Amino acid sequence: MGEYDQKVGNLKKVAVLFEAGRRPESMDLTREPICYDFVYGVGPHGLSPFEFELANMGEGEEIVIPMSTRGMPDFFCHHLIPLSAIPEGVGAFYLRMRIVGVSAADQREVIKAMAEAAACGSGCCGH
Repeated sequence: MGEYDQKVGNLKKVAVLFEAGRRPESMDLTREPICYDFVYGVGPHGLSPFEFELANMGEGEEIVIPMSTRGMPDFFCHHLIPLSAIPEGVGAFYLRMRIVGVSAADQREVIKAMAEAAACGSGCCGH
């Protein structure tokens, strides 16, 4: 299996581009895509709803989902997604997530991700 044939799954290093918009066809809330890299499946309570959405997706695939600013902590859980670009007062929006990389995570990356997730303790946090 080539590097680009991999699917999102347990202990894979995943790179995602995020964009947000008021309508599904218009990503007008983010000036440019926001990249986030993480190791899939190392959360303190299993997979987050965010990770469930990305399960088995491959590089280049994307999904657009309705989102609310109030629901973001429960959706992302221990993931610290840098979506501060969404203006205050915007309650509901659409979030586009595009997979731009999937590869095997090395042991150091897995251990680091597990330590960061464990720092959240029993709840979602903003460490």
